[in-house]
Amino acid sequence: MLNQKQLERFTMAQIAKEAGVSTTTVSKVLNQQPGVGPDTRARVQQVIEQRGYVQNHAARHLRKGQSGLIDLVIMRLEGGYDLGIMHGIQDALEESGHRLVVFATHENEALERLWLSRVLDQSTDGVLLLLPYEEIGVANTLVEHNIPFVAIGDRNESRSPFPTIGSTIWFGGYSATEYLISLGHRRIGIVTLPLHRTSSRARLAGYREALEQAGIPVDPALICEGSDLLGDGYQQACTLLNLPDPPTAIFAGNDAQAAGVYQALYEYNVRIPDAMSVIGFDDVAYTAQMSPPLTTIRQPLVEMGKMATNMLLRLIAGLPLDSNHVELSTSLVMRKSCAPPRSGPLPVR
Repeated sequence: MLNQKQLERFTMAQIAKEAGVSTTTVSKVLNQQPGVGPDTRARVQQVIEQRGYVQNHAARHLRKGQSGLIDLVIMRLEGGYDLGIMHGIQDALEESGHRLVVFATHENEALERLWLSRVLDQSTDGVLLLLPYEEIGVANTLVEHNIPFVAIGDRNESRSPFPTIGSTIWFGGYSATEYLISLGHRRIGIVTLPLHRTSSRARLAGYREALEQAGIPVDPALICEGSDLLGDGYQQACTLLNLPDPPTAIFAGNDAQAAGVYQALYEYNVRIPDAMSVIGFDDVAYTAQMSPPLTTIRQPLVEMGKMATNMLLRLIAGLPLDSNHVELSTSLVMRKSCAPPRSGPLPVR
């Protein structure tokens, strides 16, 4: 006989595994939805009854007439940043009874409008926006139509009228630059993401502040504005390496850009960290497997996804939020891509 603590720990995923079905099937049985054969339904129900499974708060409060769907809107499915956040979303939704619908806009306004029209014409219980705030024209529409949503990532001003969750981007930019300065670097290049975004400007502001506090002049030639595209870090790193006085360290706006920087340094025969230090931003899954392992600023991506989803589930259930704006801490993860600067010129090809 299972005790109460064991019952509480028994999850929807475990029910699915024991019954030999998917969690979606278990959710349909729990919420009395169609699409499950009678034999399968009976088997799942038997496991539920044997285990004494009780749905959590969010699942019990799925109101009649709700779709059971949550929309996640992203720019594109590439790179570890989105996937890290999606892991957190999946963890939070595991027992909620909701299913996740993912839509990628690819920075295409027509696709954004298409997604928005579908949301308004059909049904969703709530929306998670994983888009730069400056690039979304949907927030006001969602507010006007009373559709619950939470914006993730680019944290806007605290007075924004909708719930947001992000991380301490400015502090991350400051910490990365301060660490490189502590190693002895004085010419530090930075590859930013598009500077019309709040988070990109915050990263750059942290970089500038660390330099200024150390009494190091900010050299505009060392600031390269990049994009989100994979491989962009390569182009920007080439620009920095071709300067008459190249940097001794490069701070990349995200880990995908850092991977591009690695490629450029390899082609220029510049060894990391002997001849060039590199630091990234995000701490996505593959950074520890890069060669050498990448020093980076960790954003708590999984935690951001979980917290944003839990905030949204509270809104869907008609419950108040503890805070409308949440900012989680970034932290420096030291690996092997940074070292004190070498003396003498770079061995550029």
